Amino acid sequence: MTRETAIIFVNETIPDGTQQEPGQAFTKTWTIRNGGAGVWTSDYDLFMISSNPANEHLGAPESMPLSKEVKSGEEIEISIDLIAPNQDGLFTVVWQLRNERGELVFGSELWVTIRVGEAPVTGSTTLANVTADLVGASQQAGEVSVNFCMQMPDSRAWYPWEVMLIINQQQLSPSGSRIDPATATTAYKCFSFSYLVGASVASGVSYQLSVGNVGLPPEVHQAENCAYAKQVLMAAYPGLNFTCGGPGFWYTNLVTPPGMTVEQADRLILDAMSSTIYGPWNLNGIIP
Repeated sequence: MTRETAIIFVNETIPDGTQQEPGQAFTKTWTIRNGGAGVWTSDYDLFMISSNPANEHLGAPESMPLSKEVKSGEEIEISIDLIAPNQDGLFTVVWQLRNERGELVFGSELWVTIRVGEAPVTGSTTLANVTADLVGASQQAGEVSVNFCMQMPDSRAWYPWEVMLIINQQQLSPSGSRIDPATATTAYKCFSFSYLVGASVASGVSYQLSVGNVGLPPEVHQAENCAYAKQVLMAAYPGLNFTCGGPGFWYTNLVTPPGMTVEQADRLILDAMSSTIYGPWNLNGIIP
């Protein structure tokens, strides 16, 4: 893979998780911008790198050349005609931009994820009314990126935390993460988490992604969040008390009940302020 070309996501149709009828024809369109210094020539194409289930491609071509030359700063719409399967399940197909030398452009994955019917699906897990769906993984020069989506309780700014990758008998913390901007204001949000794995991982190696919890940013409506946490926790833990706010602090003047440490109290307060929902949601996949 190469990092020479940067793509900037602009927009898309058919949001991830859209319900389709069995056998329904539909068109997925992405709008992306050339954020690099080079030109995307007509020799660039969108190349299929994975699907889940493995043999279900939604009637899509393996490769689709770009319809025009795209200079630095310019945008292009890419549309693919697709057909929903006749069987129930969650279906994902992932493509990646490929340059004129046949090299995949790192970080340029585009995907479609649809639901058909209500059947349980592989690569999906539900806990506490939050569902996590695996999209797939890619790698470049010792870094693995795993893409997944989560059905959150609502469209607020929920974010996954303690997202660990288990691969080759290693448990790795993320080196970076991002949310798909097209899903940021929806209840079905999609994320990409990256991990430094050292040497390249062989194709076919299995991995597990574990999402520890999801929560809201406590700094948004901080006063309201802290007042709610104080009300709930003081009722649940007699003797616990604290003052909301303070320069640079979530709270001050902490008083802990007998047997509770400061660290335990801090975790309880921040969890309540963030409306934290604990998993873990475990997703299993295979490196393509």
